[in-house]
Amino acid sequence: MPVASPGEIAERAQRRRNRMLWLAPMLFFIWQGAFFSSYAKPDGPLRTVEIVSLGSHLFLALVLLFLLATGGGWRHGKVVRALLDDEATRAHRARAYAAGFWALAACALGLYAAAPFVPLEAGEIAHILLSVAVVVPALRFVMLERRADRD
Repeated sequence: MPVASPGEIAERAQRRRNRMLWLAPMLFFIWQGAFFSSYAKPDGPLRTVEIVSLGSHLFLALVLLFLLATGGGWRHGKVVRALLDDEATRAHRARAYAAGFWALAACALGLYAAAPFVPLEAGEIAHILLSVAVVVPALRFVMLERRADRD
């Protein structure tokens, strides 16, 4: 059985990263519906299920942000990680971060404008802002990477 070259390994890892960075933020965003459909101001201490839900939201957000920041490929050697983090990928990541910044600014502006009309708790606002800060750059990065793969 022939051994794959670092370039082939990097190409497969890049396709896998693009699939994961497309699916995971979409699921992350869809799961926010469950949070807001059951969100209620707790009268007492948080129940275990609420703590697990919030903890899993934070954990998945950290994983997605870490994947976006590093590019993945952690189980491969330095050569493959260097191929995964080429100049085009770094440019796509920078553009994705910019899109995330503008989406976050627009979301904060919208929340600020809605504040007199819709009472929101600090936890709800943080949840919304974190979700936008994670989902938008991840999806923008994947869209740029996929477009580059097609060209």
